[in-house]
Amino acid sequence: MESYLGQARACNGQRAALFRVRTSVADVYMSVTRSNYGNEERAVVEVDRARFFTLWRDEPGGAHAGLANGNPQTWMTDPRFELATEGFSFGAHDPVPIAEVRCRPRAAHQAPYVAFTDGIMRTLWLAAHAAQCFPVECSVHDAATLHRLAGTSGSRWLCVDELIAPHVA
Repeated sequence: MESYLGQARACNGQRAALFRVRTSVADVYMSVTRSNYGNEERAVVEVDRARFFTLWRDEPGGAHAGLANGNPQTWMTDPRFELATEGFSFGAHDPVPIAEVRCRPRAAHQAPYVAFTDGIMRTLWLAAHAAQCFPVECSVHDAATLHRLAGTSGSRWLCVDELIAPHVA
């Protein structure tokens, strides 16, 4: 993963995996934290922005179709965009959480799509500022499909347990 920097301590003291994402305005920082359980069931996939957005635009419910099919000018007018700007301003000291997504087929024998659980505005902020790739979190059950369809070349998905080793006393 090009964006993965290594393990770090989040501001709240939690152990985290730290990522640096290159954008047209500055490098910004994101993280995923280790929880008390389920770290082997959560995966991080570094995605190619264009391929990821293609999958998102195919979401059958279209709950966020306006945003998915928008552009930097329309995204920047959303009042929530400024919240993402503020979040990214804290740098590596207080990185923003990576977005959480699902990558599922619509029905049997149909093409998969991406749907968001959390992090749409952060993702739009990255896209508006020309990030070519960025990490997202998903279930390990979705990771191989998401990586195959939108993962960055030469990378591989990793579960949170691999990114943030358990504390050893």
